[in-house]
Amino acid sequence: MKRNIFLVVFIILLFSASAYTGDFSGSLTYSGGYNFTENNLSNTLNLDLNYIHNFTDEVFMEGDLIIKYSDRNASNPFMIIPKELYIGTYDLIPNLDLRAGRLIISWGSSDMLSPLDNFNPSSPGISFTDISGKSGVWAVDATYYFNDITYFQTICLPHFIPSFISEEYEKQLYLTMFSPLFQAQGIEINSINLTHNTPEKPVWGLKLGRSFTSFDAAISYYNGYYLNAYPETMHPVPGPSGMTLDLELGYPKRDIFGLEFQGDFPGIEGATLRGDLAYIVPQPWEVQGEDMLKDPYLKAAIGADYTTSFDLYLNVGFIWGFIFEEGDQCSPYISLNARKELEDSKLTPNYLGIISLQDGSMINSIGASCNFTDDFSITISYVSISGSQNSKLGQIGAADSLYLMGEWSF
Repeated sequence: MKRNIFLVVFIILLFSASAYTGDFSGSLTYSGGYNFTENNLSNTLNLDLNYIHNFTDEVFMEGDLIIKYSDRNASNPFMIIPKELYIGTYDLIPNLDLRAGRLIISWGSSDMLSPLDNFNPSSPGISFTDISGKSGVWAVDATYYFNDITYFQTICLPHFIPSFISEEYEKQLYLTMFSPLFQAQGIEINSINLTHNTPEKPVWGLKLGRSFTSFDAAISYYNGYYLNAYPETMHPVPGPSGMTLDLELGYPKRDIFGLEFQGDFPGIEGATLRGDLAYIVPQPWEVQGEDMLKDPYLKAAIGADYTTSFDLYLNVGFIWGFIFEEGDQCSPYISLNARKELEDSKLTPNYLGIISLQDGSMINSIGASCNFTDDFSITISYVSISGSQNSKLGQIGAADSLYLMGEWSF
């Protein structure tokens, strides 16, 4: 706790000092959402402060601090999240780029939902309209360039950091999941006591990449853990208000062998093809005699994008295994992202849709962005989810919502 307070104070002082130099920038973002099903309005105010300082031509420092207020989670409405803070070097050692500190590490070439992007946990409060948010992790990133077209990258995290999930949400989730199981045995569970067993071993990864005539490709290996917890052991015990389920949660180990590529789409000039393929070998994981993870499996995200002659941007993708699917739960999806820049207008309509090919459930987002100036924009979007609560995408949330976001960059 003291280390985190010291880190926050240090970053604030760092950003304050940088205001008097030319290395300071940031953005102020408001995002609000209204849920038509629950008649609930949520508001979030985000201050993102960026800092870059060059000590020499080879050595620099970079930081990214998020100061956030949100009424979505009443127990913790105010958060200070240091996303990145690291020291980096360019060619201080010949052909070697090095970063060390709190880092955002992105692997994979897909626009979103890459199965190879596993180092950084998701930030709390991420919605469908802001799926790209990540939390920084303490890590070392070293990339060695053999030449202009071939590189070798090594990532090492001394400590594993799981994705954030509200404890109240977790308790409700597992109470709903396991209560029927014990009711069948004549045991009525009234509450849940959670214990998280977080792995202490480091996480690391290796990547070898190369550029070819018309595309780039890389193979990779990830040695780490699932970012979301899995039930490990459970025991019902008598409590003052009935039976309590003592539930231990763990993070299974996994090895991921990856292939990523991007380049020209064959036969279509100006189109780009991107793909991420992951072969995942999980640690066998059994709960109450049932296998939750057992055999190796595949996840993939492959897409193509193209901008027409009349400025219509199209991105079509195929997804095998959504973000919440692992093992034999993986299933196919099709995504479509379209965006049109209107001539002589600052308005840009957009559409994003994902459909499950297994049960037909869908996510649809229709909206528009308006860039009033180069520094200020407003986006409004309507997100609807169709499908039963037991369907693939219907389980994400049975709610139609309207979102508004305004961003000012400085």
